Order: sequence, then structure tokens, then C-alpha cells
Amino acid sequence: MEHLFLFRKQAHELKMRQMVEEITCGRHTIESAMSKYQVLTRSTVTKWLERVRQEEQARTQAMEDNLKKPPTTLVEHVVQHADALTGQVKQLQKQLEQAELQVLYYRNVIRVAEQELGLSIEKKSATK
Repeated sequence: MEHLFLFRKQAHELKMRQMVEEITCGRHTIESAMSKYQVLTRSTVTKWLERVRQEEQARTQAMEDNLKKPPTTLVEHVVQHADALTGQVKQLQKQLEQAELQVLYYRNVIRVAEQELGLSIEKKSATK
């Protein structure tokens, strides 16, 4: 059922984009596109036109921003990678400290339990 919903949504999006393209290229007026694509209100068409214009502006703005930034050099790339690895090492060290504290805690719990209950809980390393 969800596939049907996604299919309808994609079909609606395609219909909208085709209609907007035909209007912006001058092949249809808003009214003729409304009748061709069976859209009931003019405000729907103007919303679609505005949405596509905003998407196009955002896309061109992103492209311009990418052109303004100088490409990273190999040295900058290596430094960024080293910084990322340093952060990862620090995170792993914290995790190791926590794991060591957890092991120490469990060893103490086992030792106290053995003393209070008088049972041997830990497995001996020398087994037959």
C-alpha cells in the first residue's frame, strides 16, 4: 500500500514539474496548462511555479558558493583527516577507560560475592 502512495506522489511531482516547464518555456499559459493537466485552481499553479523557482535559486546559490570557495589542497585535506582521526582516538580512549572501569567494578562485585557467599564464581585459568 505504501508503494502505491509513493508512486502517486512521484507521479504528482512529475506532473507538476512538466507543467511548470511548459509554462516557463512559453509552450502554455497558466490557463491552458490548468486545463491540460486538470488542475482546478490558479493558486496551485502559482505555488508550484514559486516552489520550482526557489529550488532553482537554491541550486544556483549552492553552485556559486562552491565556486567561491578555493579547492582544498592536499595538505589541508591531510590536516582535516588527521584532526578527524585525533577526535576518533580521543573518543576511543574514553570508551576504553569506561570499559576498564566496568571490568574493575565487575571484578570487585565478584570478589565481594565470593567472600560473602563462600563460593568460587570466577573460572580458574588452569583447567584440565
